Amino acid sequence: MLNTGALATSSLWRIGVSFALQLVIARLLGAQGLGQYATALAWVNVCQILSELGLPQLLVRDLARYPKRRLRGFQTALFVQISAALLVWVGVFGLTAILPYQPDTRLALLLITASLPLFAVTSVCQTLFQASERMELVMGVEVVINTLIVAASLLVLWQGGGVAALCTVIIATQTVSASVCLWLLRHSQLIAGPQERMTQGIWVSLQHLWRQTRPFYGLALANVLLHRLDILLLSIFAGDVVTGIYSAAYLIVRVLIILVQTWWQALYPTFSRLRIQAEEQYRRLAALSIRFGLLAFLPVAGLSRGAADWLLGVVYRGEDHSEALAAYGVLIWAAPLFLVATYAVNLLLVERQPKGSLLIAATHIGVALSLLPFLTARWQAFGAALAMIAAITASAGIGLLLLKRMRVPAGLPHRLPLLLGATAVAGLVQAGIDRLLPLAGLWPLSAFVALLVYLALIWQGRGVSGSDFALFHKALRP
Repeated sequence: MLNTGALATSSLWRIGVSFALQLVIARLLGAQGLGQYATALAWVNVCQILSELGLPQLLVRDLARYPKRRLRGFQTALFVQISAALLVWVGVFGLTAILPYQPDTRLALLLITASLPLFAVTSVCQTLFQASERMELVMGVEVVINTLIVAASLLVLWQGGGVAALCTVIIATQTVSASVCLWLLRHSQLIAGPQERMTQGIWVSLQHLWRQTRPFYGLALANVLLHRLDILLLSIFAGDVVTGIYSAAYLIVRVLIILVQTWWQALYPTFSRLRIQAEEQYRRLAALSIRFGLLAFLPVAGLSRGAADWLLGVVYRGEDHSEALAAYGVLIWAAPLFLVATYAVNLLLVERQPKGSLLIAATHIGVALSLLPFLTARWQAFGAALAMIAAITASAGIGLLLLKRMRVPAGLPHRLPLLLGATAVAGLVQAGIDRLLPLAGLWPLSAFVALLVYLALIWQGRGVSGSDFALFHKALRP
């Protein structure tokens, strides 16, 4: 529970400060500025995964099982990821000359990707922290660095800086992050004690590592494209303004998506350990984790429209934001669907079926590539939202099918009809209150009453009980 809580805390803090920063950017720089900043972030996220080469997921799984290999894994990963980061940075220079971006956007891309070698150091250190189930170290770094990013970015904006200046903040904070991670690694003694030495030559070892990591690399790259492909395609086909409108709608949804990732990221090393040490606990934990996740994310998706309307009003300074709100009404359902898809991805990885996980991600990317340009041209931001929901729905369906075919002992909870029914009833209650009291400022009241109705229906239908929480806590204990 400490690991889950630590990662959740760091993610919540990162989400909160990032959300506030993007609200300020939207208000001060407008939809075009937000679109440029979102494009730069999308590119650096993809480049970070390219430079990681799939090593973090592979090493977290293996080093959690074989602690004596930590030093060897750290040295190899550091060399490989820094080298890859430099190569990717060079590649970005070539791409910026080809893609139809404005000069400001092109400069922002070149600046923000200069942080890649520094990110490589942070990535390798945090891989060891996660493999050692020391998530509190990850939390400490994330909280400090994201606080610095927001503070420095707000200072830059206050001084009249633009998107390019905001990208230089990322370089500076990644320098601090890498230094802090190395210091924590040294003082945590995670690579102290007896360690296995490399018995093969460096090139033989790297070739063997590449064969192992290829499925993880493909999966990691596909995973980041799941979240950034929409922004990348919109920035190319629709321009900065439409990208900004879509990004404004996606601000709230991204909070939930990151929480979903955090949930499974925290449980992944525990799943991996229990699969070998205690299979029965592994099965119980898997079943409970998807049920608890749906219990939390379904009502948020169903009852958050009023909050979104208010927040988008803040972004647009009281101007018409109906286009962004319409996109949000579709995009919000990405959260529970992504919960299911990522659940299947992680279980297949634990079961040593990385190709199945890759197929789930490939399905998402294929559907998005097929639908997003067409639907965006027809309905702009709303069309892009429809395309992404179709892609996530398809990937979740493929994931559940693979779990069934591979006889992985975990699927959707048998109480799913209860969860969906309770969400629908709560949504109707909220809509009724909003119609009777049609005042924008009363959305917290209607959401609170609807949430109480949801919880009452879940408890009455025995969708959750005290014994479930006790069992979940017991399964998490080493």
